[in-house]
Parts: sequence; structure tokens; C-alpha cells
Amino acid sequence: MRELERLLLDASPAARRRNVVVAHGFGGIGKTQLAVEFARSHQHRFTSIFWLDGSSEARLKQSFVEAMARLPQSELTGEGAEALKQSQPDTDVAVRECLQWLSLSSNPNWLLIFDNVDRDFHDKDDPQAYNVKNYFPHPDHGSILITSRLASLSRHGSGVKVGTVAAEQALAILENSAGKVVESKCIAIDRDTGFP
Repeated sequence: MRELERLLLDASPAARRRNVVVAHGFGGIGKTQLAVEFARSHQHRFTSIFWLDGSSEARLKQSFVEAMARLPQSELTGEGAEALKQSQPDTDVAVRECLQWLSLSSNPNWLLIFDNVDRDFHDKDDPQAYNVKNYFPHPDHGSILITSRLASLSRHGSGVKVGTVAAEQALAILENSAGKVVESKCIAIDRDTGFP
């Protein structure tokens, strides 16, 4: 959390440029929970926060449809306003509307969270992979947090490895996932993965 705060919050407003941070690590280690906690703890620091499902390009585009519905209607283009009237808004229109709104110079302090971007378009063997950078607004402002299993996505910004946790934290994660109390007497924690 401290590293996310340093990378996403500590720049002075005058020197503020877009910050991109990739929280990466093993599946189930707590990357999404870390992003949720960061957004909750610091929501007052951002003018808007959008949570986008990056697990596939189709889900990402659908997340933009949901985000478009939350934009100020007076700031949508005619095409965007028309799209919102449809029962199934065009996802490409939604992406354009959101990126345009995030690009406004009067709107520099937003946070986009791309969750579970676990496919790298550099992997030519994965036909479902896509380039997450195609969904970044063009101007150099705002903040982007990506959660991923792929450390290679750190090429888009700064990487923060979400690694092993203390035994007490691992037990809490396990209990949270299991939805019940787990007897802690016999749990051995793997030092490499941080999991029981």
C-alpha cells in the first residue's frame, strides 16, 4: 500500500503527470483486494474512480459501457447520449466517450483501475490477448492502476510486486476466501508463494 501511495499520490499537483502502476504477482495473492483498499482509502484524492474488468477485451469494453452511464450527461457527445438510450449501448462508442471525458483538461485527477489484465498481446499464441494501452486516455494526466499476474506489463509504468505475506495475513486471506475460520495450528506457509 505504501508503494502505491508513493507512486500514485505523492507527486506535487504542479508537477503532476499521468502515473501508471502495475501491481503484479501470483493469482490469489491479493492484488485486487489491494486495489480495492487503495481506492477506498484515497477516494477523496480523485475526482472520479472507474473500476474496469480487464480479464478480457469484451469485459473491458462492457465496463466502459457501465462507466459511460456514470459520466455527466451534459458532457457526452450526441453519439454518446444516443448510445445511452439503447438497451445494448455500442461498446466502441462507450470506450470513445469515456476516453474523451477522461482526456478533458478540466478533468485531470481521475483514477482508472484495470483489474485482472492477465493476457499480454505480445503473446502471439493467445488470440484473446489485447493491448491494454489502447484503452488509456491520450493526455498526460490522471492515474492508472493495473492488477495483473504479468510483471511484463510494468513496461507501461512502474511495477509493484505483490508478494508473500506474513503467516497471520495468509491465514486472514485464506479465511476470507473460505468464508470460515480455519484452524491455524497445522498450517505451514510456503516461503516462496506466501500461501498455506
